Amino acid sequence: MDFDTVINRRGTGSIKWDSLHEAPGKPDVIPLWVADMDFASPPEMVTKIQERAAHPIYGYMADPPGFFEALRDWYRGQYGVDLEPESLLSGPGTVPSMGILVRTFSEPGDSILVPTPVYYPFYTAVESNGRRILEVPLTLNGNGRLEFSADRVEAVLSGAREKGIRVPMLMFCSPHNPGGTVWKKDELESILALAKKYDMVAACDEIHGDFVHTPGGFVSMADFPEFADRVVVFSGANKTFNLGGLHVSHFVARDENLRERIREGLKAAGHSVANIFSVIAVENAYRYGAPWLAELKPYLLGNIDAAVEKINREIPGVRAYRPEGTYLIWADASELVSAAGYAGDMELCAALEEEGRVKFTQGSLFGAGGRGFIRINTACPRSLLMEGLDRLNAWASARMG
Repeated sequence: MDFDTVINRRGTGSIKWDSLHEAPGKPDVIPLWVADMDFASPPEMVTKIQERAAHPIYGYMADPPGFFEALRDWYRGQYGVDLEPESLLSGPGTVPSMGILVRTFSEPGDSILVPTPVYYPFYTAVESNGRRILEVPLTLNGNGRLEFSADRVEAVLSGAREKGIRVPMLMFCSPHNPGGTVWKKDELESILALAKKYDMVAACDEIHGDFVHTPGGFVSMADFPEFADRVVVFSGANKTFNLGGLHVSHFVARDENLRERIREGLKAAGHSVANIFSVIAVENAYRYGAPWLAELKPYLLGNIDAAVEKINREIPGVRAYRPEGTYLIWADASELVSAAGYAGDMELCAALEEEGRVKFTQGSLFGAGGRGFIRINTACPRSLLMEGLDRLNAWASARMG
């Protein structure tokens, strides 16, 4: 597969490429921000979409049986999890699905436990639905791994119970976005034990589960049948096969009571039928995309390693950490923020886009624990990534003296 060719995405309506700062006489901004990839999706999947598009009628479509069969095969082959056929439900995009879960498993005024920093739509999904975030700050260890303490989680839950605060739900992501931590089995077990003890549903976003760079591999929350009455996984093929614009997701709920509640939540949200092209894309990506993914993953890891090495060797004021999963680098730019005289990473990222002509995602979007950080998307041709980092280096060097 060719991952080195730069595909022109300008003028396609791409959020990543068509919303950038424009300045006559200056180079176009290189976007290393929003988490979609600049690689063509698996060709077999593209062909299947084109074949269906050639049929001129696009009426309502039910979820085809092959959609769920392909999902089960993927979970079995990639994660070693043998799911019951009935355990899977389809949904809209993962962010709308997050909101559906919030409304399904909590009531207005409730608090929802969220380890932070975290993917910023978590805040919107909770707060826009009249719930409150109950934060458990993650800690960054010396190797750049974001970690949680079960004792700290329990202290937060115990304190909430003493104050009469209802916490019916825990939401988190695995692998972690933005930090790239891949939670180990014992870490997940400790969280699930607390979910059971404090009567919470644990909803886990596993959208980055196919990008894991650690020897132990990915452990899905769906692989804990003893906690089936506590676990809902929401995920999709969007990150794996670059399908973010097709807005499709799936739920894994191995407990019938949880599944029925999700069905009711989907009905209340008005989600009843599948998007024709979305389900065709997902089914065929899972059926035919494994060889494509097997070639992509080492390329991405090469990008990550090259970027981390370059940042830490050359770029002043920025410290990068190698993620255990995802294709995102979580980099501490607090020294650069201070040297440039900015109040925070928001100002830094704005200046980098307008002056440095490279765009990153500002860390404070992910919560207080992200202040001073930037998130770097490495899922693009290596030449583009390196040019973007060269621009960061030139801008930072001019300000760090």
